[in-house]
Amino acid sequence: MNSAPHIGHAFEFILGDAIARWLKLHGEVQFNIGLDEHGLKVWEKAQELGVTPEQHIENLTKVWKDFCSKFNINYTTFYKTSDPIHHEKVKKIWTKFIDNGHIYKAPYKGKYCKGCESDKQDSELVDGKCTDHPTTELVLIEEENYFFKLSEHRDSLLQWIEGNPTFLEPVNKLQELKNLIIGAKDISISRTKEKCPWGIAVPNDDTQVIYVWFDALLNYIFAAGYLSEEEFNWDNVIQLCGPDNLRFQAVIFQAFLEAEGIKKSDKLLVHGTILDKDGRKISKTLGNVIDPIEQLEKYGLDAVRYYALAGLNTYSNANWSDEDLIRTWNSEVVNDWGNLISRVLHLVDIKCGGKVNKLTSTEFSDIINGYKSDISDLWSVFKVKDALQKTNELVKYANKYINDIKPWASEDYEQELANLLALIETVNVLYSPVFTDKYHEIAKAITSGKKQILFNRI
Repeated sequence: MNSAPHIGHAFEFILGDAIARWLKLHGEVQFNIGLDEHGLKVWEKAQELGVTPEQHIENLTKVWKDFCSKFNINYTTFYKTSDPIHHEKVKKIWTKFIDNGHIYKAPYKGKYCKGCESDKQDSELVDGKCTDHPTTELVLIEEENYFFKLSEHRDSLLQWIEGNPTFLEPVNKLQELKNLIIGAKDISISRTKEKCPWGIAVPNDDTQVIYVWFDALLNYIFAAGYLSEEEFNWDNVIQLCGPDNLRFQAVIFQAFLEAEGIKKSDKLLVHGTILDKDGRKISKTLGNVIDPIEQLEKYGLDAVRYYALAGLNTYSNANWSDEDLIRTWNSEVVNDWGNLISRVLHLVDIKCGGKVNKLTSTEFSDIINGYKSDISDLWSVFKVKDALQKTNELVKYANKYINDIKPWASEDYEQELANLLALIETVNVLYSPVFTDKYHEIAKAITSGKKQILFNRI
């Protein structure tokens, strides 16, 4: 990564954080994030800024950690590929791959996109340009490099993915993944030090540095304890990436795992691309860049997180619109959720003196549990937007329940309010991966039994 976070990064980090928080409700979770710290882009940017690559990386790390703090991204590990320990582990894997015949040296000739940090086939180009970086000139490279025998893994990877179709979300990308596997060729995994001075040195060859993606992809197993004194835990592995990283995460990395004798990842979630409100790809050239920090300052953390998770499509392209954010927030959070809490706590205060002694009725508990089960099922298959929309349906049900039974005029008001308080407590937990701080405020409000305005209209 070579710049400050953009709105696509905000979406990815918020999504990853919410999934990790949901999983933590049911057990221990390690949430690993980090930056790609090597490669030609980093070197050239450091040269442009007149600083060393190390200083450039440290400056970026501060920016990204501050970004995570502002968006309440509760990571376990911020992995540093510039760490000397990472370098040593990468070299160990490299040496094993050499010894086991997975790597060989040969002439390389190809078109290289610095934006993607990868070589491009003609079939991937439109009008001779990279579709993700159309303003970046492709670099024609002709040199001797080291190659990984990716082609030797085609059959086993194809057999694996055909036997594990649930590996990939969304499933409509499954054929794209199969095509990538079928077309997999041996890949260059080094660059000459002369042309790319910033990277991990190739063992026993001081003319070459290890290609950034080889070194960066291995961070996953190292963060999980591989080649360290810690216990290596590679169970229930979930990876999250954008659509432009499908080849690296689902083909190349899985082949690395296979070559090393490690089981493949359990799940890969490929989120959609964030577009502007008119459906255009966001770029500096078009002048439609959306600054996530500006969004945060204008609308607040809760509104931005809720819109990212409940307002946008999780696994297909989505348009980021200020107008839609405001509408979604005011309708689903302020009018539905916030109003429900205020109405119920007001009635608890005036009808029951702030405390309800009754237990939830069996019939109402069954309704709550039915919704909760459906919502949990959606979270379990990482259908985040669908899970939150279903949660909103439960909130709407509660508001209709109040309107229908009119507890302010009912003889059975205490039972009805007990039902509603139980529903609010359930919804508060269901929304906790989104409203990371509000969860505790709402819990305190329920205990106090006093009406409070917890969500303000934009």
